[in-house]
Amino acid sequence: MGTLAYENRIELAQGTENNGLAGMVAALILQNLNDKPQKRDDFAKLRGRVAIVAEDARVAMTLDFAGNMLTLHDGIVGVPDVTVRANSDDIIQLSLVELTQRFALPNLRGEAMKQVMHKSHTGQIRVFGALANLAMVLRLTRLLSVN
Repeated sequence: MGTLAYENRIELAQGTENNGLAGMVAALILQNLNDKPQKRDDFAKLRGRVAIVAEDARVAMTLDFAGNMLTLHDGIVGVPDVTVRANSDDIIQLSLVELTQRFALPNLRGEAMKQVMHKSHTGQIRVFGALANLAMVLRLTRLLSVN
């Protein structure tokens, strides 16, 4: 993984300074990488683009993962592999998803996961491209989870 500090591996692209969602996600990822070394392997393996749209706030961002590097963009940049559309509170809820002890997979019995599944079922949280990019979604879930 080299010696480059994680602070230098996560970059806000020009024009992203005023995107509060991008700043929050960047800070969350950096905190998780610094506090939970087990998340670093997922970060290193992530490659591709994930768009996140907070519909209520009318804010969008793109996470562009390039193997141990991340650039966050304001708006949707390029063609995302995965797109998440939800209200801002529901996007924050995604970071609370509990993980199983053994394989660090989303815990289907966890309270946060139950709420996410319910909101997905009712269309309040929509994820496009998840089945075609399942490994990416699982790594991203582990990386964003505060658990």
